Amino acid sequence: MTTTEAAAGAARAEAAATFSLRRFVQAAGVLSITSVAAFVRAVITAKLFAITLGPSAVGVISQLLNFSAFVFTILPLGLTTGVTKMVAESVDERRRTDAVVGSSAAISLISGVAALVLLAPLSGQISNLLTGSPRYGLLVLLILLSFPLNNLGQVMAYVVQGFADIRGLTIANVVTSAISVVAVLAGTLQYGLTGAIASVFGTSIVQAAVFTIAVLASYRARRWKPALSWSGAAARELIGYGWIMILAGMAIWGSVLATRTIAVRALGEYQNGIYQVGFGLSLQYMTVFMTWMAAYVFPRLTGQRSDQEIGGLLNSALRANVFIMVPALALAIALRDPLIRVFYSSAFLAASPLVVIQALGDYARVIGWSFGVVLFAQGHTRAYLVAILAQALSWVAITVATIHPLGVMALALGYSLSYIAWPVLMYPMARHWFGVRISGEGASLALIGIAVLAAAALIPAPLGAPLALVIPAVIVWRRRRLRLA
Repeated sequence: MTTTEAAAGAARAEAAATFSLRRFVQAAGVLSITSVAAFVRAVITAKLFAITLGPSAVGVISQLLNFSAFVFTILPLGLTTGVTKMVAESVDERRRTDAVVGSSAAISLISGVAALVLLAPLSGQISNLLTGSPRYGLLVLLILLSFPLNNLGQVMAYVVQGFADIRGLTIANVVTSAISVVAVLAGTLQYGLTGAIASVFGTSIVQAAVFTIAVLASYRARRWKPALSWSGAAARELIGYGWIMILAGMAIWGSVLATRTIAVRALGEYQNGIYQVGFGLSLQYMTVFMTWMAAYVFPRLTGQRSDQEIGGLLNSALRANVFIMVPALALAIALRDPLIRVFYSSAFLAASPLVVIQALGDYARVIGWSFGVVLFAQGHTRAYLVAILAQALSWVAITVATIHPLGVMALALGYSLSYIAWPVLMYPMARHWFGVRISGEGASLALIGIAVLAAAALIPAPLGAPLALVIPAVIVWRRRRLRLA
């Protein structure tokens, strides 16, 4: 084969391994419905509790839900992205898929039941520890009863991600959110605090049922009949991925907890509340980004074995991510003051510069993860963990070093600078292991994106909002020019 023929073959392989920009944007839009539904549910729930329960009961329910959230950082045993990866790898092998789905479902139920059995006798003590009174032991017990089915429902959601069933995943999430809102409204209005907590248990039943139905629908779409089975080998592999995810989750949320604790102690609760604006807005749009990367890009990368196809997919994902995220980040920067007024109040306008710095860090996160997603997808889990730890430790270290001279800005600056670690580490690792090279188009779009965000920050708000159109215009113009060439 001549050099010309080899180059042509590589070009064809890369062209084949690309995402249709239209299809990618459609998938991202569909998946965004999930985040919108979750946000609406959170707003309705917060308002409901505030109006019907009052400050004291809200304090109690917050403690109980925080306890549940804390336990769920460990309870799933890391059966998250590892489940998606293994399902995606075996999506053309029914027996292997049956073993992965059956084993992960069994592990999730065993883990949930074990937590219930161990903690149920301590419900009174847990109540006393959380609220200062043992009289909420029944409510703690209701929370504990939700663990097995909540665990199962979450694992089934990751199975659907592995099947890359965007429509099924979105429908299941929206249905679960809608039913949970109805349950919490009915329970709280009728029975107050007890009804609110009982709705958590009820929602766990709904979640497990809805996502199990979604998994069965994914089977039907492949004309498979599920014959779920236990596999010791699959279970060991799942747990192997699980401990990586547990450590990564501890690092991510540990850095959040550490930096916020530093802020409270050094600056007080008011300044910590101001930072919550920047962090909260960032969390909303970055959750959407990470969701479509996990549900759309990740499963497609998992099944690839050709370095050329992996490179094509990653560059295609980078182009699509810049196409979507630069406009979103530019609007967040340019419209930061109106957004703060809408989602918080004018009392939080001091957070306006924090939103800018936070968004710049999020852009580095987008670029880094556009390439870093391949590390876990292709089994380089320790490298993935190194990148996570580097960001988490950097954020804490920068915050500690700058909190006194910079005040609350130290948290946003530390966040932004720490995420530079992602492209700095992840792109070279992807290049080393898979021969990935950023395309000329990807590099130019990434640089234009930086310029757009910098301009949006420098132009007085909200005059920078039209800059959100720059990247889409460049991509559309370039695609049309290529078709005419």
